[in-house]
Amino acid sequence: MHILIIDDNPNDRFMIIREMRREFPDVEVEEVGAPEEFEQALAAGCFDLTITDYQLRWTNGLEILRTLKHRYPDRPVIMFTNTGSQEIAVEAMKSGLDDYILKSAKHLVRLSATVKSVLERNETRRRASFFENRLQFLLNQLNVGVFRAIPDGRLLEVNSAFLRCLGLNSLDEIRSNNRFDEIFSRAGDIMPQQRRERELKLRRADGSSFWVAVNETLNTTHEDPVIDGLVEDITGRKRAEETLKRYATRLKTLQELDRSILRAISPTEIAQAALAYTYPLIPCELLDVTLFDLEHQQASVLAVESSDRIGFNSGESLSLQDFGDISILQQNQVMLIENLAEHPKPYHVQQRLFDQGIRLLINVPVIAQGQLIGSLNVGAIQPKSLTEEDVEIAREVANQLAIAIKQSRMREELQRYTEQLEQLVSNRTQQLEEANSALEAFTYSISHDLQEPLRAMRGFAAILLEEYETALNSVGQDLLNRIASSVERMDNLLVDLLDYSRLSRVDLPLQPINLNSLLTQVLTQLEPSLQQQQAQVIVSEPLLEIVGNYRTVEQIVINLITNAIKFVVPGVQPQVRVWTERRNRDDTSGTLGDRWVRLWVEDNGIGIQPQYSERIFGVFERLHSIEAYPGTGIGLAIVRKGIERMGGQAGMESEIGQGSRFWIELPEFFK
Repeated sequence: MHILIIDDNPNDRFMIIREMRREFPDVEVEEVGAPEEFEQALAAGCFDLTITDYQLRWTNGLEILRTLKHRYPDRPVIMFTNTGSQEIAVEAMKSGLDDYILKSAKHLVRLSATVKSVLERNETRRRASFFENRLQFLLNQLNVGVFRAIPDGRLLEVNSAFLRCLGLNSLDEIRSNNRFDEIFSRAGDIMPQQRRERELKLRRADGSSFWVAVNETLNTTHEDPVIDGLVEDITGRKRAEETLKRYATRLKTLQELDRSILRAISPTEIAQAALAYTYPLIPCELLDVTLFDLEHQQASVLAVESSDRIGFNSGESLSLQDFGDISILQQNQVMLIENLAEHPKPYHVQQRLFDQGIRLLINVPVIAQGQLIGSLNVGAIQPKSLTEEDVEIAREVANQLAIAIKQSRMREELQRYTEQLEQLVSNRTQQLEEANSALEAFTYSISHDLQEPLRAMRGFAAILLEEYETALNSVGQDLLNRIASSVERMDNLLVDLLDYSRLSRVDLPLQPINLNSLLTQVLTQLEPSLQQQQAQVIVSEPLLEIVGNYRTVEQIVINLITNAIKFVVPGVQPQVRVWTERRNRDDTSGTLGDRWVRLWVEDNGIGIQPQYSERIFGVFERLHSIEAYPGTGIGLAIVRKGIERMGGQAGMESEIGQGSRFWIELPEFFK
């Protein structure tokens, strides 16, 4: 089998191909993601079925459908899309679409079943067309009988084809036999120069019945009225019409069965729907679906359709030993007993059905993905009463049941997994809420219980320095200054910890941010530090606009510029350059996403070894002593946490002695 897949999204094509090869290991796939590829595939025509998206870059699914149907009207097309609408689906069906499936993860598992169903329906249509062509051929080969009679019904002459048609040898046999009198019209049945056409069912001398088409005209010969007629054996046509009628009914029933199965939820509902539609098609007194549990050697009756309460009850269980030898079913072969009265009945099921009047018994395997999961069972009171066509119908229904029951079980399993996942999420949410409550308590402890004694220590140290400075020698004054400095550093550390903790808990509403205005405000706040360090900050305007949380971005930029002017070689004037650039980032689906803005902060500092490029973004991570470069070791951790909370990224590029370039990346704002 060769499938043509038309979709300009390579990931969607990959998922479709994966699903197809899971169900059809030997399938050959041709991918089309561009118009020239479609033209090549159309010209080659090496495909049996097409799966197409609706929304394509160069056209849409309706145009693809019409082009395919115009070129290859007998090859099925399935539309697998999430961009269509009900109106598009209706229009596509009018244009010859074979099926329409919503593109989503939960509907992807239906795709292989739909492909199989569409191919089976296409094969059914092909076979119906074959029967029609065969019928036409047979009609063209028929001989036509000719006769002439007088209006009282007496025959004057016939041709040999007429005799062959009626199964007679001579005209005298007709005259002496009144079985065929209804062929010939009487004077009052037909008007001059008018044609009378009829189709009659007759019976030959051997008892066999046949159909003839009679075409008569009342004419005048030598002033005597005569009836000239044609007789054509249309038995073949009648049988063909009956076959086609049954086949059309069968096809319609199977289509209704498909829709009914797709609407059903549980395996029981699926089986009940299948039996309700199949029972009128097969001349039988019993239809049931039995599922097998091979692990526990049990069989359970899933659904029953019968007359006079023949058979088993829905839900009834029995052992596989009572059901019979299923080894034949496991080989995907039908078990047929044409007459139970003439057959040994070593199993309980066969004996019970025989006692209820069943004489003909058929067990059709229900196999899903190569594994026997049950059987469709047909029972009839009349022995040898079912045809090969009836068995074929039962096989088709069993195949549909296998697909539907397998899908239903997958849905039930998915539902169980979903419920388990929801429970896990609920438990995790509760744990997170408890953790957040503990974090809130911890935050309160930091902001109140820890900062309060620090404030007292700072106050007492200030009092000692102001009022008892003369009472302390130089060593005591130095120790007191060290205490005050440590208290200040501890207070800064607590403030940074609170800021870092707050980033994990609070909502960060996003908004458009003008980086030009934000940098102006940041530099104003940092002006005392910049003047103290004699730092020069160059902003390459205009800066691009971004989407983020204003206060968080402001804090991040402050931290980056503060670090840039801090970590420089003593005696070197800090030089900082700030600029932005557009970046393209791939989204989660693998396709090109929205444009992003990268903000760079470049310095002429001491630089960082590349192996520490990730470590420095951790909490309390320091590469230098506090004496050399004071700080809390949390500033870059706040940068990374804040950026990630806004959906962005942060990083840096650096070499020892060559300065550093830190960057943050956030979505660009489009007006």
